[in-house]
Amino acid sequence: MSKYLPSTQAWLADSWQRSIGAGLSEFQLPQELRLDASELKQKHEQYQMLIALVQSHTLPLFNQLMAHSNSRLLLSDAEGYVLRHWGVSRYSTKLADVALDIGVNWLEQHKGTNAIGTALTAKQAVSVVGEQHFIRQNRFMSCTACPIFSPQGEMLGVIDITSEQQRHTQQTLMLVSSLAQQVETALLCHLPDSRYRIDLAAQPNLLNSGWQGIVIADSDGRIVGCNPMAKQLLNHAKVGDAAEQYLGDNWSRAGGFNQHLDLHLQTQPLNIPSIKSRVATSNKSLTQLGVRFRDPQLERAWQHANKVITKQIPLLVLGETGVGKEQFVKKLHAQSARRTEPLVAVNCAALPAELVESELFGYQAGAFTGANRTGFIGKIRQAHGGFLFLDEIGEMPLAAQSRLLRVLQEREVVPVGSNQSFKVDIQIIAATHMDLEQQVAQGLFRQDLFYRLNGLQVRLPALRERQDIERIIHKLHRKHRIAPQAICPELLGVLMQHDWPDNLRELDNLMQVACLMAEGDDTLTWLHLPDYLAQKLAGAPLSVAPLNAQLLNTQLLNEEQPLGEEVKTGQNSASHLLAGKVMSGNTATLPTATAVQSDSLHDAIYSNVLQAYQASDGNVSQCAKRLGISRNALYRRLKQMGLKG
Repeated sequence: MSKYLPSTQAWLADSWQRSIGAGLSEFQLPQELRLDASELKQKHEQYQMLIALVQSHTLPLFNQLMAHSNSRLLLSDAEGYVLRHWGVSRYSTKLADVALDIGVNWLEQHKGTNAIGTALTAKQAVSVVGEQHFIRQNRFMSCTACPIFSPQGEMLGVIDITSEQQRHTQQTLMLVSSLAQQVETALLCHLPDSRYRIDLAAQPNLLNSGWQGIVIADSDGRIVGCNPMAKQLLNHAKVGDAAEQYLGDNWSRAGGFNQHLDLHLQTQPLNIPSIKSRVATSNKSLTQLGVRFRDPQLERAWQHANKVITKQIPLLVLGETGVGKEQFVKKLHAQSARRTEPLVAVNCAALPAELVESELFGYQAGAFTGANRTGFIGKIRQAHGGFLFLDEIGEMPLAAQSRLLRVLQEREVVPVGSNQSFKVDIQIIAATHMDLEQQVAQGLFRQDLFYRLNGLQVRLPALRERQDIERIIHKLHRKHRIAPQAICPELLGVLMQHDWPDNLRELDNLMQVACLMAEGDDTLTWLHLPDYLAQKLAGAPLSVAPLNAQLLNTQLLNEEQPLGEEVKTGQNSASHLLAGKVMSGNTATLPTATAVQSDSLHDAIYSNVLQAYQASDGNVSQCAKRLGISRNALYRRLKQMGLKG
């Protein structure tokens, strides 16, 4: 390990260890991971409000203090992609060489220890100065970054100042932290239904310090958001509470002193139409920043679900296994008025039948043999004030169903072995892949419980039904790929046509394995799939069925295809036919009839590789050249075929 690694800063030592674990070398500039133009456009649309708020609330101060120091202000998203930068109009040659540019990913696993990636991982403000960078080529920079959090506590991205000549100090760290805090305050003021901003401080001179408590209230005086300092000053005020409950009847006056709280107050009406109109947020909740569904059916389910959970109406989420029901519920909770309260998930299928009641309803001390001596509060009471998510509700035993029905009707729970009841305030969301109406007809599920849970029923589409399946494939590919890499067009076509019985979970697993196998190659192809996955996908119909063998060789050729070639306009599979020929000297020959007539693409791959290998007399370099693929990809396939050790 480098002599520069400090032993006194735990976060920095941990970051270097992660960089080493990612397989990076101090002495080699890593290959950059960069978004293409369409992906970058999607990012800009998704984060348009955050970009606008950073530009309007932080850029003036940055320009005043740092613009003349050859520094740049950068904004990245939570995945480490640089969204925008401001400051010096042109990078020096050194900065250009390390690709600190829009669309480039700066997570630690791709760039080693750096301010953006390390701040995202550590979830705190950090300065990475000079030799603290893991990659030697980055050690001429000083970089300071701080995460930006939404009013619900979700990390949205990072704001960063990077300088080439100026060495960052503690003052730079305080500046970046202050800039991030200004953006978070702006996000707070742009919450839906925000009408009043109330600043709180123990001393009047702190009301405009940037470190005061801030409460946002709607026109009815209900709290719609507050910053951490306000929660501390007001003893954990919650969203939905009346402001007068904490601040008294006179909270809406412009200024004053609350003697009961020993706090100075300053109230001002919020009038912020300009930003809202500029980024078209008049009909979108800021709490949904980063939550966006491009499939119409999924978006409709999302909008309907958001409406009912504000009224405490039970929600029933249906969908096949693996479609993302749990993630859907987590997003609902994160943007709801109950986001500061617990989300308690119970997998009804995973609990033994004899333990379901005690897990859900809790039990009194000594209620049964083996019970905890102090008793157990139970999942339902744990969820008080928040969400209770009953996953796989269709597999709940009938006895437990009866007791759950009483909880939903009476809004109170009685622990096992006790006569005392406890009031609960919970938002119920149940989910299942089963047909509950059929379960009711068969006597396996209580009809009265079904109607009680079925306040609103939404169905999440299967992956094969989604209109944005191509975007999902590329998204998961970007998530797991080691370096910039394209997907072979024919493989992409088959992935889009596959049934995906296990839905998103299945696709994610496949992409993770395939990207690992394709490490170091420019294009993800059939050769990178393990045998069992290739055979599984081979059953999917290809877009040009009679040309399977030619398409196969196209996939082999595309092993060396440059990044982005798969999205050329107007290019289809037929245009690659000449490329699909196996070259032998100066003569182009089509694949043999054996390959063309193979029952599966798996057999055809083996046949083509074997023919080329035999024609090359076992020379790997010549064989790879014949097939038009990299030697590494060929070695992997030969090893799978048992032709190489």
